Amino acid sequence: MSQIKYINKLQEYNDENVASKDKRELNLFFSLCENGKNAVNKNKFKEALFNSGLQMFDDRLQGIFKKIDNYSDEILYDDFLTIIRSSGLLAEKALRGELAIPDFKYFSKNLDKMFDEVKPNKSGKLASYIPPLAEVDPDRFGISIVTTDGQIYERGDTNVDFAIQSMCKPFNYCFALENLGLKTVHSHVGQEPSGRQFDDLTLLARSAAGNLESDEGRIPFNPMVNAGAIMTAGLINPKSSYSQRLRYIRQEFGKLIGWNPKHDCRVDLPRFNKDMARQENFTGYNNIAMGYLLMATGNLPHTKSEIQKDIHPDLDDYDFYTEPAVTEALKLYFSVCSLEMTSTDVAMAAATLANSGVCPITQSRVLGQKTVRNCLPVLQMSGMYNGSGNFFQEVGLPAKSGVGGGVLLIVPRLMGICIFSPRLDQHGNSVRGIEMAKRITSKYLVHMFDGTMTDTTRIDPKLPISRWRASSCSEAIWAASNGNIRTLERLVNEQRDLQIGDYDMRTPLHLASAEGQLEAVQFLLKQGVKPIPDRWGGFGYTDAKKNNHHEIVKEFEKLNMKYTEPNHLVEDPNGKTDEMAIYDDELAVIELLFAAADNNVDGIRQLIAKGVPVNAGDYDSRTALHLAAAEGHFESVEYLLSHGHPLFVRDRWGATPLDEAKREKRKKVCDLLTNYNQKI
Repeated sequence: MSQIKYINKLQEYNDENVASKDKRELNLFFSLCENGKNAVNKNKFKEALFNSGLQMFDDRLQGIFKKIDNYSDEILYDDFLTIIRSSGLLAEKALRGELAIPDFKYFSKNLDKMFDEVKPNKSGKLASYIPPLAEVDPDRFGISIVTTDGQIYERGDTNVDFAIQSMCKPFNYCFALENLGLKTVHSHVGQEPSGRQFDDLTLLARSAAGNLESDEGRIPFNPMVNAGAIMTAGLINPKSSYSQRLRYIRQEFGKLIGWNPKHDCRVDLPRFNKDMARQENFTGYNNIAMGYLLMATGNLPHTKSEIQKDIHPDLDDYDFYTEPAVTEALKLYFSVCSLEMTSTDVAMAAATLANSGVCPITQSRVLGQKTVRNCLPVLQMSGMYNGSGNFFQEVGLPAKSGVGGGVLLIVPRLMGICIFSPRLDQHGNSVRGIEMAKRITSKYLVHMFDGTMTDTTRIDPKLPISRWRASSCSEAIWAASNGNIRTLERLVNEQRDLQIGDYDMRTPLHLASAEGQLEAVQFLLKQGVKPIPDRWGGFGYTDAKKNNHHEIVKEFEKLNMKYTEPNHLVEDPNGKTDEMAIYDDELAVIELLFAAADNNVDGIRQLIAKGVPVNAGDYDSRTALHLAAAEGHFESVEYLLSHGHPLFVRDRWGATPLDEAKREKRKKVCDLLTNYNQKI
């Protein structure tokens, strides 16, 4: 077993060859080693990748897995480098917690809780106007999330195929834009909210040729209402046959969800439910009327079959005339609505839109950036039928629902979401889907206009949870401890919570008091900050009293409160003392301590991989081992010890991690620390 040392904040091994390697890669390797070994366990290696949200079937990782499986158990440094370099940056980003959602395990845990809370809701009704939709199991419920880096969350009925229905509309719109360009498409269909039912027959008068007295020159309001969707379908490869057009659309959908025609993969093309399409044709009288209305405006493109000569040689015998352009546009629209996909497939397609047209799994560009940019605003204005305005105000994301029970949501540059639950509200939107979407945006900072406000109560999913928690409190605490009034004033103007405490419930008031920052104490009290006890029952008053800051003591005495004495257990204050590491990135240090307090071993490992010293200390000289020991987190304590955290580092009050474990009666951790001390 090789001894791990700390030299100039860089974790190095005694092996000179290893110590000379690249700093970042060395830190990454070191973070995955266990029990002081100079090697990485292959199963732990895989586990760390999966914990990041990446999936076993991900084609991008297959090369890595093959290389890992070549080893019987442990992987040495040089072999480790060969493996991680074979995947480009993907494996490194995953292991360092630098993917789109860094703390995917915590994110998944929160979603699981939301799912369980929403599941009992059985309000709403199935769509009944299309017979196959009325036969769907109403209790189906699933949610899938795919990030722009290909992380996947699944819960519930995510492997069940369902008819995408109107969720096809934004993608059809994108296909038409790719084929014809924005100007041509919008000469046939508008971009405006209709303010009417999605299946209303009313058309929009074009400003250039609008004639309110006739249908000529009138176009559908937007591609998300039925009239606009029929028109959009008619715009996709109009000179090709119906079968060719349907095949093209299915293949484009396939590319959106990770289908690769060049080799076998887990993804199949969306299945076409012919019976569903037939039933839609039998019952879609309003849509048929829309088709002929669009033909009357002169805007529905000619089809291949219409170009043929003498297709209707004689109408004198009163044979019914069926217009080919209308028939094929409707047939194609019904067919695409009848495509069946799983919620994970739809989430992947939504993630492709979130990723500016690049499929997260294949990394292939499917749609142009401008196409996506032009699609999303229309989607956000008109995607949720007559509930679009209210939905966008509350949820704040481009979204599209379908009467098959699906709701897709797009968080630009972050993730695509699909929720499947067939019971619908009065607008035709999934009841559970809407509720789940609202819960996500009430928990996470993903609303498109969240940038206009400061919110320390909702989580930023783009940050590790420990960093988000650290950023919520550290700036105020450091400012108070340094007496930086200007920063405190800015935080007040931003409506930041100055009462918020850290992992020890140490607040800005505690630190200002301990450091003798009278002006900061006065400022905080004037802002209504209340004295609260820290982990040990101590107040700002007791901090100031202990450090002989008499003027601050007087400020607290004015409040006429009772202040308890803190309970710090220090068995041997003059005993052996190990050095605490000083690290320039104060926020990263606080993040490390939050990770330890939460028993977030992955979070600790990722910070070590980024070069944060394992024994870095905060403003109270508290280290990760102090926090892990105090909370009784055996796994975190074990990891920190195995990565060289010294035993006898002391905090502001002279307490070691063992003192903390004893005070909190963490017997298992006490035994671990005691036995480790005896070994060394």
